[in-house]
Amino acid sequence: MRSLLRRCTNCGAYTLSKERCPRCGGPVKVPHPPKFSPEDKYQRYRILQKLLTGALPAGEETKEKILKDYGPQQ
Repeated sequence: MRSLLRRCTNCGAYTLSKERCPRCGGPVKVPHPPKFSPEDKYQRYRILQKLLTGALPAGEETKEKILKDYGPQQ
């Protein structure tokens, strides 16, 4: 079942509107995390995104190893 509830990213209000917050007009998003799965198909992409944006604190050796392991596949 899909979630009907949305949360405004600007004011934090909850709404059922799928496009804009009725209070402030800001964008809304689903406030729930994705469902957990042991067979995570997108783990590789999340790790690379966090590493490349600096959200994943790691040393140079660790970064090189992750990029080698999770880097572009041929």
